[in-house]
Amino acid sequence: MKTYIISILICGLMITATSCKKFLDLKPLDSYTEDTFYNDEKGLQGGLISCYDALQTDSLYGNHLLTLGELRGDNLIDNDPGSGAGVRNQIEVFSETSANNILTGAWIGNYRAVYRCNIILDRAPKISMSETIKNQIIGQAKFIRALSYFNLTRLWGNVPLVLKVQSTEEARQNSRATAAQVYQQVIDDLTDAAVKLPTSWPDAQRGRATSYAATGLLGKVYIYQKKFDLAVPALKTVVTAIYAKTILDTVPQAKTFPNNLKTSKDVIFAVQYLLGGVKEFVNQDNRYRNNNNTNIINIPQSLFEASDNRKALVAITGTGGRPGKFNAPQVNNETSGDFPVLRCAEVLLMYAEALNETAYGNAEAFKALNAVREVAKASLKTPAMLTSQAEFRTAVYLERRLELALEADRWFDIVRTNQMTAIFPGIPTFRSIYPVPQVEIDNINNKNGWQNTGYN
Repeated sequence: MKTYIISILICGLMITATSCKKFLDLKPLDSYTEDTFYNDEKGLQGGLISCYDALQTDSLYGNHLLTLGELRGDNLIDNDPGSGAGVRNQIEVFSETSANNILTGAWIGNYRAVYRCNIILDRAPKISMSETIKNQIIGQAKFIRALSYFNLTRLWGNVPLVLKVQSTEEARQNSRATAAQVYQQVIDDLTDAAVKLPTSWPDAQRGRATSYAATGLLGKVYIYQKKFDLAVPALKTVVTAIYAKTILDTVPQAKTFPNNLKTSKDVIFAVQYLLGGVKEFVNQDNRYRNNNNTNIINIPQSLFEASDNRKALVAITGTGGRPGKFNAPQVNNETSGDFPVLRCAEVLLMYAEALNETAYGNAEAFKALNAVREVAKASLKTPAMLTSQAEFRTAVYLERRLELALEADRWFDIVRTNQMTAIFPGIPTFRSIYPVPQVEIDNINNKNGWQNTGYN
C-alpha cells in the first residue's frame, strides 16, 4: 500500500512538472523574443538594422572611437582635462587604466555589434526566402562583424573571437584569440561579404554596406598585416571602379565632403545619423566642436600647401570653434552628420602605399597619390620629388594625416607605421594597445592571460 501511494505521488509530481513546463514554455503573445522574431525575412531585416544601429552609439562611432583613435594621437589636444573625471584626458596622456569607462564602453559596444550579427548569421541559413536577399543580409552582417573585430584587435590586440550566440556561462569560459586569428576571421568575413553584397543599393537603402566597402576594408586589413601583395588586387578592384565612375576627379572635395556626406560619391561606407525626433542623431559636440575650448585641433597648418582646400576643414572655424570638416547642420546640438568609415580617397592612398611597398617607382602609385592631391588642389608629386621608396612612403603617411584628419584613423596609423616612439618619445610601447576593461575580466572564470602586458 505504501509503495502504491508513493507511486501515485511520483506520477502526480511528474504530471504537475510536465504541465508547469508546458505553461512556462508559452511564448509572450504581445511581444517578440529571439525565438519568435528571427523566423522570417522581415525579422531578419529588422535584426540587421539593429546591427547598423550598434555602430551609431556613443560607445563606437558616435563618440568613443573618436577619442581612442584621434585624441590618443597628435591631431587633438584635450583642453579640459578634468572633464568627466579625467577619463578622456587619461587616453590622451597615456595614463588610462583598465577601469577607464571609455574603454569599457568601446569594448561592450563592439561586442554588442558582434552579438547582433551572430544572431543574424545563425538564423538566416534556416529561413526559407529569396537566396539573393538572404545572401545580402548575410553579407551585411559579416561586414559589420568584420568591422567590429577589426576595431577590437586594433584597440586591444588579442580578443575573444565569438562566432555564435552564447549563453552567459559559455561567455564566462571565453579565452582570447591571437590577433592573427582575429584578422583571419575578419578576412574570411570580408571575402565572403564581397561576393554576397551588391556594388550599390537603391537610394532608399543608401548607406548599407556594398561589395566595394567589403573589398576596400579587406585591402585595409591586409595593409595592417603588411601583406601588401594581397592588398594590391583587393584595392585595385575598388580603384578601378572609382576611375570608371570618375568619383573623385569630377567634383572638388569641398563640394562633396563633408557638407554633403550623405550624397558624396567619395564615401564608400559611413555610419549614418538622422535628425527628426527618431533618436538617430549624433551629438554635435562629439564631432570635435571646440565648445568652450574643450578640444583644440593640433594639426599644424604649415603641413598644408596654401592652395590645399583641406586646410580650412581642420582649422578652428565657425561658431564655437567647430571644425569645418564636421560642420553639419544641427538643432539643439544634435546633428545628422554621418561618420565616414571608408572613403574613395583612403582607398587610393592605401593603393599607392601597397604598390610602393611592393616595388618603388610604379606609375600607378603616383597616379593614385596624385588623384587625392588633385582633388585637394595640392601640387602633384613626381618621381623627381619622391626619389625612393622611403620618400614615397613618408609622403603617403603625411597625405593620410592631412586627408583623414579627425576620422579616427590617426592613432592606428601611428602604431601600424611604427611612428609611436618618434612622435611620443618616452611612452612605453606596451601602450600601443589599450588595457582590457577590468569589468570584462571580472566576468571570466579563468582570468589568466586576460590583461595586456604592462597593465595591472
